[in-house]
Amino acid sequence: MKRKRLTKTKQIWIGVLLVILAVLIGILFFYTQAMRPFTQAKADAIGLAKDKASIKKATYFDMVTTQSTTYSVIGLDKQDKKLGVLIPEKGGEITVVAMSDNKSKLNEKTAKLGLNDGNVVWVAADGSCYDFKTGDQVKK
Repeated sequence: MKRKRLTKTKQIWIGVLLVILAVLIGILFFYTQAMRPFTQAKADAIGLAKDKASIKKATYFDMVTTQSTTYSVIGLDKQDKKLGVLIPEKGGEITVVAMSDNKSKLNEKTAKLGLNDGNVVWVAADGSCYDFKTGDQVKK
């Protein structure tokens, strides 16, 4: 019985497709490894917010750096009130604010909630900080 061999063109196509597949798998692996610290920080911060601030459902997470890095979690409590939980990266006191106390025009869609000198601020895309309770711009 004679075996049928693949043509040279088919062998080249199979080789090219295998190389492309290997590159895609490599990219996916490196992406998941690069995102691991962020996803771990997100899971830890949401867990702390659920434990310490009675958040039942987290709707927002972000990292904010002013003078130090702060993890901010926004979510709903048991009474469906929207709360913001600010967790310093290096440890320390967790700050919980009612989002209804926000007197500025900013929200989690337009800025990031963070801490600046222990005060709750919104950090805009350009890096400027605005006080959470008054909406006035503050210096970093």
